[in-house]
Amino acid sequence: MRRTLFLVAVVLVTSFVLAQSFVELYLNASYFGRRIVVEKGPTKKSRIEMVYRWPNDKIVHVLDPVFLVWARRSGLFIMGQPNNYRNSPLEILDLEDLFIKQLREQGITKLEKIDKKYKVMVESPSGLFTAFITEDGLPEKIVRVFNNVTTELVYEHVEVLKESFEEVAQRYGIKSAEETVNLPNEIKLILSMVNWYTVSRLKIGDEQVVMIIANHKSGSVIKMVFSSKDVTVNIEQNEQLLRIKGKDYYLYVIAQDQAILEQVKSLLSKER
Repeated sequence: MRRTLFLVAVVLVTSFVLAQSFVELYLNASYFGRRIVVEKGPTKKSRIEMVYRWPNDKIVHVLDPVFLVWARRSGLFIMGQPNNYRNSPLEILDLEDLFIKQLREQGITKLEKIDKKYKVMVESPSGLFTAFITEDGLPEKIVRVFNNVTTELVYEHVEVLKESFEEVAQRYGIKSAEETVNLPNEIKLILSMVNWYTVSRLKIGDEQVVMIIANHKSGSVIKMVFSSKDVTVNIEQNEQLLRIKGKDYYLYVIAQDQAILEQVKSLLSKER
């Protein structure tokens, strides 16, 4: 009996050590990849990206549906297009960044070895994450299920990245921008109500807008669309829309919960 318990303990300790070393290998990996992002919910959305990732830095080139490049360097964020980059006042996170954040905060919920890759599951307030990562620490697929919406990050091709951030940044013409994307104070106030958010750009008609998707502290999802012009924002049947007209900008706040929108209105009215 003691021998059996000892063997079980050895297996558990060995599995823990392997899991820890595997996680460190993934977190410290530098890679280049081409990937597809698909969001499946009431509607289906997708985009195609190329990503250059280093342990602490990242460059993402969105190919479709709108041409966009964003980068993270030493905790600073920049976004735009070659010769027209601007510093972002907001943190920019993609699905992989959210997965890594919850992996570090919550730890691994379940780990499986499947052939020559690992299946990693992380349960968190931001949803259930499932990632498939090779023995070499390179990602193949990351999936998040949250509020009946499934988001998949599928890597069509991944290879070890030997170039430095500076070499890739030079190719894209990325450098410290003199101008910053000016976002209205309303956005910053609303973000004080959320646990996390992601920032992206998309086209509505001929207008390029900033889209922010956030998780309210209650667990509900809030979406914001920031535009320099009045645009038509489509919403789902179960969503409510709040339209805010500012000086030279329009802000659209979308939520499923009417109480959340009332909370937003109350917060913004106190600041005026």
